[in-house]
Amino acid sequence: MSDEQRDDERIRRLMARSQPVSVPPFDALRQTPARSARRSIAVTLATVIVAVAALYAGQQLSDFRQRQASPTTGVAAPSGTASGNPTASPKVVLPQPVPQPVTRTSAAAQVAWLGSSAQDGTAELIGVDPTGAIVARLPWSARPYRSADGTLIVMVADDQITAYSALDGSKGWTYPRQPAAGVIDVAFSPDGRWMALIAPQAFVQLIDLRTGSAQTTPLASDPNAATPGMSGSFSGPIWSTLVFSRDSTRLYTIVDWGGPLRLTAFNVTPSGLVQTATAVSGSGAARLPTCSGPGLAPRVLPDGRTLMAFCNYDGDVWLIDLATLTEIDDVRTGQTNPFEQAPIFTPDGQLVYLRSQSKLKVFDVRTRAVLGPVFAPKTTSDPGPFSWLFGQADAGYIAPTIPVSPDGTKLYWSGSGGIAVLRIPDLKLIGQLSPSLELNEVWVSGDGKTLYATGSKNELYVIPEAGGAPISVPVNGTFFASEHG
Repeated sequence: MSDEQRDDERIRRLMARSQPVSVPPFDALRQTPARSARRSIAVTLATVIVAVAALYAGQQLSDFRQRQASPTTGVAAPSGTASGNPTASPKVVLPQPVPQPVTRTSAAAQVAWLGSSAQDGTAELIGVDPTGAIVARLPWSARPYRSADGTLIVMVADDQITAYSALDGSKGWTYPRQPAAGVIDVAFSPDGRWMALIAPQAFVQLIDLRTGSAQTTPLASDPNAATPGMSGSFSGPIWSTLVFSRDSTRLYTIVDWGGPLRLTAFNVTPSGLVQTATAVSGSGAARLPTCSGPGLAPRVLPDGRTLMAFCNYDGDVWLIDLATLTEIDDVRTGQTNPFEQAPIFTPDGQLVYLRSQSKLKVFDVRTRAVLGPVFAPKTTSDPGPFSWLFGQADAGYIAPTIPVSPDGTKLYWSGSGGIAVLRIPDLKLIGQLSPSLELNEVWVSGDGKTLYATGSKNELYVIPEAGGAPISVPVNGTFFASEHG
């Protein structure tokens, strides 16, 4: 059936919904002197009813055709929520992705690592390579992190830091921590050289991963900072995080994000951190947002001038000007429950997809519009779901990885039908991997050639991105990776 035939059939169905035209019992009405008047009233009434039905059918057809239309530049959505004007419904065109260079090509960056706990309480880290071989098992004795280049597994204890090869688990080096302290959050520089951490004792520590040298810099913190919902005795910058710039030359600390938020900029030098600016919300002209719960995912955009962050608790997206350390915008995404949405950042910094259990929204950085939620398409003949908007988001989804191809052109959606390969930005289905499997989370290898997915029966599947039979590995665990949002 052609498109025109389908449209004609749709009109016939819509017309069939209309109530049949019935002329009122004129005998029961007041008598009028002219029979022609009664005929005129009946004809007019019938004409109005038919016109209304035709107008409704035409509108439905227009909407249907608009949804089927394929945009030529980016993805056009008929409605969205624009920042600063909640009543506006602009037509937003999502930008086409900027393909990114694939830099994590070392063999170590292709190995997936999972954390696993046994019934006896012992815990270990397990490495699996693209052939499905288990390459290493490490005792999980401290907080594990993975370097941004994918080559190291770093375990951070209170008194020391130990690095292992992500390729085979071989021990590399152990550096003492001076002073010994706990850890709140860790960040790795994109060039693989630096690791920075925030300690509860209100300092940031910068470690040179090549030499083991470390420098400690005090961090100011408000002793009365807001931490809604938390109880008990604690001190220090409990709700704090940090992020490197894309070129690894600057570090930004976000301290006391529950309020008053303190944002500090540092230059990264071989001799340590050099503070260049700081701002505290409510102090002077500084205006900064707050996140009223644990969980904040920051990113420095490729322009180097903008900090973007997603508050897992309320679903807000922040944009902060790094030149002035002040808020550009604080955009609500319509999250209805804490931790309802998990952020999926595209590598080019243009979009943030917000995934709940079964649906997606998208935040367009340029227009600051939030579109969705939408369902993933089921067949390759379906248009990209961001051609139109519908539905409501579900709650209860937290993603441990960011399932985007390294070049930023594809998003991988796992579920009961295997892995759907979706084109960025419109999320049109362009491939289906292992459709007979029921899968949970997906981790993408550094070069993008291998997908690792946890299964519903406590196993791990190794799946070639180009297609092919999956390899089942008897590993029960969860991913941890530097891409964690």
